[in-house]
Amino acid sequence: MIEKESIFLKALNKETLPVPPIWYMRQAGRYMPEYRAVRKNFKNFLDMCKEPEVCCELALQPIEAFELDSAILFSDILTIPDAMGLDVNFLEGEGPVFGNPIKTAQDVLDIEDFDTESLSYVYKAVTNIKNDLPTHIPLIGFCGSPWTLAAYSIEGRSSKDFLITRNFIKENNAEAHIFLEKLTNACFAYLKRQIEAGADVIQIFDSWANLLSEEEYKIYSLSYITKLISLLKNDPTTENTPVILFSREPKAKLQTIMTSNSDCLSLYWSMNNIDLDQTANKVAIQGNLNPEILLESNDVIKRETLKILQKYKNYPGYVFNLGHGITPNINPEKIKYLTDLIRSI
Repeated sequence: MIEKESIFLKALNKETLPVPPIWYMRQAGRYMPEYRAVRKNFKNFLDMCKEPEVCCELALQPIEAFELDSAILFSDILTIPDAMGLDVNFLEGEGPVFGNPIKTAQDVLDIEDFDTESLSYVYKAVTNIKNDLPTHIPLIGFCGSPWTLAAYSIEGRSSKDFLITRNFIKENNAEAHIFLEKLTNACFAYLKRQIEAGADVIQIFDSWANLLSEEEYKIYSLSYITKLISLLKNDPTTENTPVILFSREPKAKLQTIMTSNSDCLSLYWSMNNIDLDQTANKVAIQGNLNPEILLESNDVIKRETLKILQKYKNYPGYVFNLGHGITPNINPEKIKYLTDLIRSI
C-alpha cells in the first residue's frame, strides 16, 4: 500500500486535502490520438482487451499525458459474461453484442460456472500496469455491478429501454435472482484476483442503475452490490482495499446508496441535491462535473469547475472526476486545461 505518498488514497481515507486528487472515468479512450493509433489494429474491442501488453500501454497513456493521480485498469466490464460463455463481441457502431445471451429461465440454470483463470489476461494486465506505474500512483481495478452485467446479458446488447430484460425479470423472477447471485460471486472472485495482481482500489460500475425505479434498484441492484462489498470487506485478501461505487443516475437517494458500505460514492453529473452534512466523514465523494462542459470554452470550463471545487472545498475525502466518462468528441487539450486549472487554484 502506498497511502503515505498517494493523495488519491488519502482522499479515499476521508482526509481533507488542499488540492483534490484527479483522475477521469474513460481517461484512456477514443478522445486520445495515441489510443486511436492502437485501436485501429483490432477489429473487435474485446480482442484488444485480451492483450495485456496493449492494455498496459493504453492505461499509461493518460498518466503520461496529464500526470493524473491514479491509473485505472484498461479492460471492459463485460469480461465476466464473456467468460461465462455468452460470447461478447463489439461491433462497430453498435457496441457490445452477445452471441449467446440469456433468453430463458433454463439458460440461467445452465450457464457456465465462472472460472477465474479464464480471465488471466486481465490479471496479467493489472500486474503489467502496476509494475510500470510510478510508485506513488495507485491502480484502480474494476467490474460491472451484478445488475448491469445481468441487464446486458439478458438484453443481448445495449438498449434505450432494456425491455427484454425488464420482461425477463418479471416473468422469471426466481431465476433472475439466481443469475444475480451467480454474477455477484463471480465479481467477487474476479476483483479478488485483480487485487492479488496489484490493484490498490476497486470501482464498481453500476452503469444501468437508471433503468430501475427506487424500489427496483434496492431489490435488483443495491442488494447485490452490498453483498459484493461485504464479501470484499470480509475477506483477508481484500478487506483493506477501498471500494468506489459509481451508479449512473440512480433514482434512489444518496443515503440509500450509502448503505452499500462503499468507501467512496462516484456521483453522476446530475446528482446535485446532496446534503453533504449527512455524508461527511462517512463516505468519500468523487465527481460530479458534466463531461459536456469540456466541449465549451475555457471560460465556461473554469466557471463550472470552480463551482464544483467550491462545493467540495472542505469535504473530508473529495476526488475530482467527471460525472460520467470522457466522450470521444472531447479535445485532449481540454482535459489538460481542466487538470492544470484544478492544480493551480
